[in-house]
Amino acid sequence: MKFKLKFIKDYENSNKKPRKKPYFLKLLTGFIFVIIISYFLYIPQKKSIYDDTLTVGDIIKEDIIIKKDLTVEDKESTEQKRRIAVEDVIPIYEYNLENIEKTQSLLNEWFQFIRESRKRYFKNNKDLIKIKTLIEEKFGIEISGKEIVYILKSNIFNKINLAKLFELLKSIEKTGILASKVGAKKSKNGSIQIVSKEMEPYTIKTDKLYDLKDVELSLNNFLNEDNLSKYKTETITSIIKAFVDINVSYSLNLTKQEQEKVSSQINPVLIKLKAGKIILRKGDEVKHDDMKIIKLISYEEKIRENKLSNLYLIIAILFFLSLFINKFFKIWESNGLNKNKLFSVSAATLTISIIIYRICIFIFPIIAKNIPIELNYDISYLYFAIPFGFGALIITFVFNLQSAVIYSFTNSIISGIICEWNFKIVLYVLLSNLAISYAIGFYSKLKRSSILKASLFWLLPTNIIFIIILNLTEPNITLIQILINVIIVTFSAILAPLFAYFIIPLWEVIFKLLTDLKLIELANLNLPIFREMLEKAPGTYHHSQMVASLSETAAQELDLSPLLLTAMALYHDIGKINNPQIFTENHTIYKNPHEKLSPRESSKMIIAHISEGLDTATKIKIPKVVKSAISQHHGTKLVKFFYEKAREISSIETDEFDDRFFRYSGEKPQNIENAIIMLADQVEAASKSLGSPTEEELKNVIQTIINSDIEENQFDECDGLTFKALNIIANSFQKKLSSIYHMRVSYPGFDFKEQKIDDKNSR
Repeated sequence: MKFKLKFIKDYENSNKKPRKKPYFLKLLTGFIFVIIISYFLYIPQKKSIYDDTLTVGDIIKEDIIIKKDLTVEDKESTEQKRRIAVEDVIPIYEYNLENIEKTQSLLNEWFQFIRESRKRYFKNNKDLIKIKTLIEEKFGIEISGKEIVYILKSNIFNKINLAKLFELLKSIEKTGILASKVGAKKSKNGSIQIVSKEMEPYTIKTDKLYDLKDVELSLNNFLNEDNLSKYKTETITSIIKAFVDINVSYSLNLTKQEQEKVSSQINPVLIKLKAGKIILRKGDEVKHDDMKIIKLISYEEKIRENKLSNLYLIIAILFFLSLFINKFFKIWESNGLNKNKLFSVSAATLTISIIIYRICIFIFPIIAKNIPIELNYDISYLYFAIPFGFGALIITFVFNLQSAVIYSFTNSIISGIICEWNFKIVLYVLLSNLAISYAIGFYSKLKRSSILKASLFWLLPTNIIFIIILNLTEPNITLIQILINVIIVTFSAILAPLFAYFIIPLWEVIFKLLTDLKLIELANLNLPIFREMLEKAPGTYHHSQMVASLSETAAQELDLSPLLLTAMALYHDIGKINNPQIFTENHTIYKNPHEKLSPRESSKMIIAHISEGLDTATKIKIPKVVKSAISQHHGTKLVKFFYEKAREISSIETDEFDDRFFRYSGEKPQNIENAIIMLADQVEAASKSLGSPTEEELKNVIQTIINSDIEENQFDECDGLTFKALNIIANSFQKKLSSIYHMRVSYPGFDFKEQKIDDKNSR
């Protein structure tokens, strides 16, 4: 059903805007909040060495304790290992097989040259100089004329078994010829490594090889077998030696490459120091070995020291988080209870959470160290015992799922920071917070037991599954360690609801929060205020319940809080309890006093139920949101009946008649909830005057009332009331009233109208 509403002004663009805090004040408040949170999050870098000037022989003034797990490199030992490894590298020599063929080729040329030279010499002995020159140019051998004459005349090379000579030289060169065994670079046991393109590398001792002296000795021995004279032997040996060259030469590049390779394969000598390990106690004397450890720790902590304090990074992260969340809140319209307190309560919850996290980080390691059971256990897993979930529990219970999701992401980032930038903690907190947020919505927020159910049946399984999967992805994990970690996360899941149970009531008092549970308590019809209303003003009692029914239906259609609208409706007329006889709905048990009162007096007494209602609400400590329905449900409307009656009997001209004495002095509806209460109050009262209204009559009543309130500008201060919302409210009222006033079928065998006639005749 659509209503044609005659709006006088567009209430979505009302000129009257709520007062806002100055921008500077909001900025200052946000800055202070960021600084406070950053202070609690920042953990200064812990140093194990308190005095950098310690030397051997000094007395320790304070225990030197490892603040956190350290793995330091013993550079001196590492370098010593590398030096030893480099020294153990066998020097590499290159072997050249081409020299063997080259030697034999040169010797053949030499013998051929000598044979030809002898013939030339005997033909013309003047060619001696030319022969000498050819020897120097062709073979590179410097030989005297006397020696040349001797060689040519004596023909000494014909007395040598050339085949055996070639075989000897081939054997020598194949074994390998060094420049000198004495000056050769070799390993400690005298070995060298020989490499060549034609064969696999192999290791051999230098005494198994030849050098030039060994070659000379072998040639002498070979020539002595032919019984040559000493002079001949020396001459032949010196000439043949000229054709023999070294074929095993030291390779500096290959040796360095091997040394570098070996050096790079040496693992650093690491010293692992567990957090809490005492290096030296107070009063101990620093010894040489102690000084070595102290220097290593000091050096490692120095190179790990941040160039810029983590505090600035934390401030930057929180600043951007606050900025983005603030922008998000401006875009995202959060409905429901306490929506204006979302940011302040979230900030307070986050602050108290960080304080509790810090306390846990301080206490848990102390407890773990005092457990009498010896366990090989990673102390960092104690972070999982922190009750990270209680903040999400509070936000979900007080606000809604969307708010809790935003809080969960923020809480996970901050938790990771406070736990030494641990990414595993970020994932753990995010998953557990999201699980518990959905769980509260699943179990509803009408009982505090939902917090415990969400923790035991959602948070606990999520924690256990996460920690098991995390442990199974780590090497060398044992079943005992997994069981201990399961116990730790179970402790966290049990601790979280305990903190939530304690903090939620505290926040309700400090921030004056209104939860669903509190609204259920307020709407309990067994409360003394409602019993008194039922006894003194039964008509008002019934009227309030009807208004609550209409308001609840509209709230459901507009996605508002039905519980809030119900509570507001039930309390909106509690001011009538003091003078119930003044109001027409109670005239079934009271006489009408207005017959004896002037219109102005009647109006004054009726208007007074607003102030009396506010006084009563203050006495019984009704929340401000609920109490607003008392002051706003009539707005600034006229008490029309007595106003018109006063005009009729007044002698003053109509245009000059002062209506201030007949107008409510309360506030106009400031939000859509109070607008609904105002409309429901009027519609319910008007529908009773119709007796048995038809559906069309109900439509007309609702439309007339809405248009009347609009014409009187009752909604020009209302936040959130739109054309669409008014149509939804009107439709919901019409459906509800139709269900109340619908016609029923006649009971068979009974005629109630006839029965009334008979009763009347009998009287």
